[in-house]
Amino acid sequence: MKMNASFAMRFFELLSALLVIQACTNSQVGTHNHATEAGGDFTLTDYNNQSFSLSQQRGKIVLIFFGYTNCADACPTMLTKLKRVYAELGDKRDQVQAVFISVDPERDTPAVLKDYLKFFSIDAIGLTGKKDDIDKVVKQYGASYEIEQSDSAAGYHVNHSTYLYLIDQNGKLQSQFKHLDSVDAIAAGIKPLLK
Repeated sequence: MKMNASFAMRFFELLSALLVIQACTNSQVGTHNHATEAGGDFTLTDYNNQSFSLSQQRGKIVLIFFGYTNCADACPTMLTKLKRVYAELGDKRDQVQAVFISVDPERDTPAVLKDYLKFFSIDAIGLTGKKDDIDKVVKQYGASYEIEQSDSAAGYHVNHSTYLYLIDQNGKLQSQFKHLDSVDAIAAGIKPLLK
């Protein structure tokens, strides 16, 4: 009887550990919006200080990522991954436009965004704008972010969701990829939409 209780306790501990690991693997900052009406047109300011509307990209596939230039991990990782996705698409990469929307408009001016994106050598348009306008787009796409004060030299960092949104040539949100999805998985999601 004692042995059975011990076995049951170890089994319970193992099951609990597996559930915790699974939860950590699937975790994202913020919540994921599964609404079918997510997405849609918006207007912000691009890295050339010009007005940018998603509707201007009709006919192209658009990949939208929310982040900020002082991000230490998720943003550079995704932008590096997108460079590899472009390479995977070969001569059809011109049909795809990456869009990086900053959730830190206080620091991410158009000039800062332009310099930052040059570092990754990909065809990505950086967008910023007034906080209220950015918040509207964040909500529209079911993304999220939270400014967190810190003792770092930067003064604060931004926790943000890390989904990559796939918009088709008609401006409709088709799907979204998790931060951990592979280059092959992202490219495979794009390829059926290519002409």
